[in-house]
Amino acid sequence: FFAYSSEMATENLIVNLTFNPPKLVFLGSVKKGALDALMSKLQAHLPQATSSSPGQKSTLEFVYVDNPPHWVANLPMGYCNESVGQSQFMLILCDALETAADAGGGARSWKLKASDAQNHPDPTDDKKLQVTYKFYFVAKN
Repeated sequence: FFAYSSEMATENLIVNLTFNPPKLVFLGSVKKGALDALMSKLQAHLPQATSSSPGQKSTLEFVYVDNPPHWVANLPMGYCNESVGQSQFMLILCDALETAADAGGGARSWKLKASDAQNHPDPTDDKKLQVTYKFYFVAKN
């Protein structure tokens, strides 16, 4: 017999990531104001993992969507090559989420539990494939 308790419930976060240009979608236990410190860290470091023409560095833009509640972040002028840039981008993202509470501001830290990748047609060119990476996080206690 197993009884469910609200104390046992954990908060989850799913991050979907596609590249070129990089686009992040944060789904789950994400409330307005709760990601401010994390957003600042990501805005400072993620553009550095992209390559673009000199003077063409773009800024990471976060937009909150109400239904369903989630955050979308885009680097419209960014490009990450497959050999190093994409791995570096993912490492910065995971590090920022796992150490978010260290930045203060009421942020919570997240622990990576699983990941997945799916191929699908590129929405801009049906002849190309695009990969969406999914990262599944749980809140650290």
